[in-house]
This record gives sequence, structure tokens and C-alpha cells, in this order.
Amino acid sequence: MKRPELLAPAGSMDALIAAVNNGADAVYLGSTRFGARAYAGNFDEQQLRQAVHYCHQHEVKVYVTVNTLIFENELDDAKALIDFLYHTDVDALIVQDLGLVSWIRRAYPDFELHASTQMHIHNREGVRWVRQLGMKRAVLARETPVELVRECAEEGLDLEIFVYGALCVCYSGECLMSSINGGRSGNRGQCAQPCRLPYQLVEKDSGRVIEAPGEYLLSPMDLNTLDQVEELIRSGAASFKIEGRMKRPEYVGAVVRAYREKIDAVLAGMRPTSEEGEQIRLKKLFNRGFTTGYLFHQSGPALMNPLRPNHVGIRIGTVLSQRNGRVQVKLTAPLHQGDGLRILRENGEDIGFIANYIYKHDLLCAQGQPGEIIELPVREKVRPEAALLQTTDSELMKEIQAQSAQPARRTAVRFTIRGRAGEPMQVDVCDEMGFQAQARTEQVLQPAQKAPLDTGRLTQQLGKLNDTPFQLESVDNQLEGALFLPVQQINEARRQALDQLAQRRAVRYPERAQLQRQGIQPLTIHEKQPLSKLIVQIETREQAEALAELPVQLISSVPALIQAYPQIMPSTLRVQEHPAHYETEWLQAEEIGTLTRTTTRLICTSGFNVTNSEALALLLSQTSVAGVEFSLEINPMQQSAIREAFKEQYGFSAPTVQYVYGYRDLMVSKACPVNRLLKDGTKRNCQLCHQQAYALKNKKGELYPVFGDAACYSHCLEKTPFELKAGELDPQSAWKLRLTLEDGASSRQIVERFLRIRNRIQGEVGTVG
Repeated sequence: MKRPELLAPAGSMDALIAAVNNGADAVYLGSTRFGARAYAGNFDEQQLRQAVHYCHQHEVKVYVTVNTLIFENELDDAKALIDFLYHTDVDALIVQDLGLVSWIRRAYPDFELHASTQMHIHNREGVRWVRQLGMKRAVLARETPVELVRECAEEGLDLEIFVYGALCVCYSGECLMSSINGGRSGNRGQCAQPCRLPYQLVEKDSGRVIEAPGEYLLSPMDLNTLDQVEELIRSGAASFKIEGRMKRPEYVGAVVRAYREKIDAVLAGMRPTSEEGEQIRLKKLFNRGFTTGYLFHQSGPALMNPLRPNHVGIRIGTVLSQRNGRVQVKLTAPLHQGDGLRILRENGEDIGFIANYIYKHDLLCAQGQPGEIIELPVREKVRPEAALLQTTDSELMKEIQAQSAQPARRTAVRFTIRGRAGEPMQVDVCDEMGFQAQARTEQVLQPAQKAPLDTGRLTQQLGKLNDTPFQLESVDNQLEGALFLPVQQINEARRQALDQLAQRRAVRYPERAQLQRQGIQPLTIHEKQPLSKLIVQIETREQAEALAELPVQLISSVPALIQAYPQIMPSTLRVQEHPAHYETEWLQAEEIGTLTRTTTRLICTSGFNVTNSEALALLLSQTSVAGVEFSLEINPMQQSAIREAFKEQYGFSAPTVQYVYGYRDLMVSKACPVNRLLKDGTKRNCQLCHQQAYALKNKKGELYPVFGDAACYSHCLEKTPFELKAGELDPQSAWKLRLTLEDGASSRQIVERFLRIRNRIQGEVGTVG
């Protein structure tokens, strides 16, 4: 079995040190710009340099996340950031924006790029396309099952998979809920996590509330695959990624150490079994309940936690009674002063506090043990039998902090000592990677009067390496004769030699220092015909019949409609683990795997997240792409700026598509709330959402319609359809309408209205292409 990389999150320098010292092979972190965790600590330029130096000295790689969408007016700043990261010796970049990928490949062909999970790579074709693009690694969607990981590994590209941490209910890169509802874009690193808020599932027409075990219908448990490490190694994934750039250093250190020990044990042939104690440690650090996730086909109640969206810790006791401002609790696990605690209440308004005061028999004490009855000061009303949870274990935190203070592994070094009487002693040192350094003592060697410098004494002094990332492998004593030198001289030469060695180890790409970005050649793009017909995407036969005779281009991803109406252009689905292949001249492409098809003319949708002219150019440089729809996260003014920048660069207008009407997808999910509440969530294709209209209802009473597509992936729509105003419509772009919930009559009215507007603006429309 091939040894996978263990990749750890670093939201701060303390977390980075904890990751390195507990055995990470690589860390990923964000700069203060263009990272998908805008509210993590992140690293400014000086801190980033320090982080790279520290990691490289410890043989740990550094990957920087530049994994947000880049707007047209941000391109210059993004390019300047790439310049800085390249010359700062960063090992690789994790990138989402297709335009930025294209530019980096031309500006710095040797800079290693990883396709972020935000790029929505969830099938073998997607892996193939980013490999053709020149990327070294693809970070697969969290929804990818282990069998598909094995298939994707056959493409010959390094694969990175998430093995631990928070799960998103929506496919990464496809979530607009925070952006559209609150103006904080998940694709821009600002997600407000609306999926962790309470919702009810209701019948849309009647308003009847569907009974549910809790209110947090969109909140998944946390991923934990510690017991599946051996199977994951056999999947062919090159890197195991731990989520958690927003987590504290103790979390990072403990999770990294747990996976480090499990990976090493598996590779050593020890085949370890699950250890309950380790799982309890992990639960204490953070958990919403654990699941092995989509990797191992978990669904329904094995995947989601509708009861609470935050850290639940572990249960350590039960409330017996309450009197005089204190609760009496019988403990089932140890409790220490300083622990974080929570008492659960039926109304969901739990009581959280720190165990600053613990009483036994009315006397203050520092701890309680299993079986003991203790008292805690709590004034809020608490019912008997309520659960006491431990959310922070103060003693565990101290233990982890001590473990993280010293590196889990050190680099072996070999010393060679040379010299003769009357000359300084020369200390040469080299490591296992071939880096070398040397130092000379200030004083000269003297003939020994008593105990000469033998190999034992030299080893004793040169082996004092506890404050370094090194460990002594050997000492080669080549001194000529019986010689003497003060111990402090030996120690100072050792320090100088090791400092020099550490500096040399910190620079892994010295050739970059001489390279400066020159003029970047534009892509080769042949002029393509504009898309001039009104494009209408439909979901139902009623819509098809109502629109069949209108001068529009119908598009659908529903197989029955495609077969029944030859004039309908087929569309891929937004998610297709094993894509269907349509033998057709035209195809609407919803995800990047479709780009491997070169014999079909493609219209790329908003799923490609085009927010700048570089991304537009990259897609149009593909011979199969005939048109590109803009991202739904940019406004008409931004779209116009992209078109102008493209025309200025390439001398012709790009064939673009503007989304002008329709319910936009807030989320596309493998987890269906309808199936989970009305069935058990474990079997797909129930068709319930096609027999009855359902919606998610938030605390404000707002309704978000939900339905399953042709492959039974759940779509959550915005509460009202989006529509551009007349002054925002771009006559240079094709216009796209998406009809989902509309009946036949209203569909026809909407389409005819836009036809009249378009005819008024530019005359009679032509045909696609």
C-alpha cells in the first residue's frame, strides 16, 4: 500500500505548529486574501513567510488556498498575490477560479496547482479534464463514495479526499444560499452557514408541517473515518485531508496525531482495531455526532443531526434535582474544574457554562469522579433527568498542548568533525535529504593535556538537539590527534551549523528567486458565433407542450422530455457521478467533466462559476464550447465588464448567456429532506417530491421549494423567482429562462413577455449557433 499524505488545516500559527508537531505531512492555510475561510485567522505576508520556513525546516509542505471566485476588478490583485506566493516558496496552490488557473498555468508553468473541492469535481471525467488543464491534484467532492474514488484514481492524477471534520449539506461550489439570502457568498469565503439554522418541511400548497425529530433539517454530522483508514489507503487517494481551519490548535493537534498513528500502524501491518478511548477524545474536541459520510454510503439518520447544529461533546452525567441555585448531578465520567459543560433542555435553549465551582457535600472541590453526586451552580430552570454534557475537557487540553510542544518526528543529521592542533575545528552537518552546512569554531584546537575529544564526548555535545527539528544519527570524528576545545565552542559551532542547515532546508525552490513574471500570452481562441435565440430550461411535460411552438430553444435534463420532444436540447445534470452520454450536436453542460466531450457543441452554465474574463476565455478556448453563461453571483454591470475585457483582449465579442428569469438553486444536495422525513432517507428515487410540492420553512415563515432532479439530487430553490429588470438585460448575450415550479399557462406568459422585450430590443431572433 502507498503511504498517503496527511494534510492538516492551519488557521493560525499555533494550529500550524500543532499540525507539524503531531505528524502532518502537509498543511493548508489561507492568506488574508482570496481564501474560502475569510473568518479564519489566516496569514499576512510576514506570517506566511514564517509558516513556509517553519514547515519546510520540518519537511512539511505548505499549500495555500486561493480558492474563491475572482471578480474582474480583482484580477490584478489576485495575480500579485500569486507572484508573492510563488517567490515565497509555497509548495502548491489550492484554486477554485478557472480563470486564475488558466493565468497561473501560463505565468508560472512549474507552480503546482490543486483543484479545490469548490471546483465541484465529483466524477472521473472531471478529474480527467483538470489533469489535461495541467493541474497536479484534484480535491474530490465530499459526496464521492470510496468506489468512485478508486475509479477516479485510475486517471493518474493525485486525489485528495476529506477524511475528518465538518460536512456541507450542499455540494461545495454549488451553494448560493448564504450569498442570495444574506449577501455572504460561500464561493467568496464568507458563508454564514444558513444550513445550520432551524427549518421545517411543509407541504407547499396546504402548509401542513411534516413531523421531524428536530428542527435542524440541513445540518449534517461531522465526518470521522478513523476506523476506515486502511480501506481509504487502498482507494488510491494520495492525500487525506482534515477539515478545520476555524478550529483551535488542540483540535488540529489531536486529530492529526490520531490519523498519524492509525496510518502508520496500518502501513506497518498492525491492522489496528477501533479504540473507544480515542473516539471519546475526538468527541470531546468537537462533534455534532460522527458519520463515515458519503464515502461509505451513510445517509438519512446516519448522516444528519437534526437535534443540534453545534458541538455536543459527550454525556458525563444526569441531573437528579435542583435547589437553592444548584443542580445535583450524578456523574458517569470524570469532571474537572475548568471543564466546559452544557445541560440540555427540551426547548433547545441549552445552558452552557464553565465548571468553575464544583461542590461535594457543600464543600468546594477540584474534580468529581464517576458514580459521585456533585453540585453545580445553575440558576436557570432544569428538569430532572436532563443530560449533562462535557464540551471541553480541561485536562485533555493540557495533555494535547504538552504533546504538541515537541515534534512527533525529527530529521536525522550526520556530523563530521575535522581539525588539527592550531586550527579551528570544522563542523560539517548533512541531513537525509542531502542539505549540507558547516561552521568553524572561533578558538583553535589545542593538544589535550587530559581527556581528548573522542567520539563519545563529541556525540554528547552534538546530540543536544531538543530545541531543533533534528535528531542525531551519527558523528564521524576525523580529528587528527589527541585534541582539546572548550565545550561552549563545540556548542556554538553546532548551533551555527544547524541554523545554516535549517535556512537551507527552508528554501525548496531556489530557482524561483531568479524568475520574474513576464508578459503573458493570451489563449488561442477562434471567433465563435453569438447565441441569439431565447433559451428556456424546463422541467415538466406541461411546460414543454405550452412552449413547443414558440421561437425559443428549449433545454431539459429530464430524459422523458428529451425523448418525447426532438427539438429539446439535452442538458447534463449538475451532479452526475457516472455521466450519461447523449448523441447530439448540442448539449448544455452543467459541470466540468462534460468538457472532456470534444465532438459536441456545449453551452456552459452558471455551474462553471465564470466571474472574470480569464475564466470566460479559458472555456471558449475549448473547441467544444460554443457559449458560456455567467455566474449567478455577479450582477449585470459586472457581466458587462467581463464582456468588455474579453473583447479588448481577443478582438471579438464572446458568445455569452445571461440568466434573466427563474428560481435559482440555493443548494444542490445528495441529502434529501423529503425522503428522510417521509421515508427513512436511505433509499433514493422515491419520487415523493414529484407527487406533492414541498418546501423548507424558516423561522421567518419564508418558504424555500425543494424538489429532486432526474437523478434524485435535491434542489433547494430561492423563495421567489429571480428576474432582471429591463435596463439590466444585455442585448449582446443570449437570454436564459429557467422554469421549474411554473405551470404551462404561466410559463407561456413569462416566455412571451421576454420574447416581446427581446424583439423590441434587437428585432427578430435567429437560431442557436
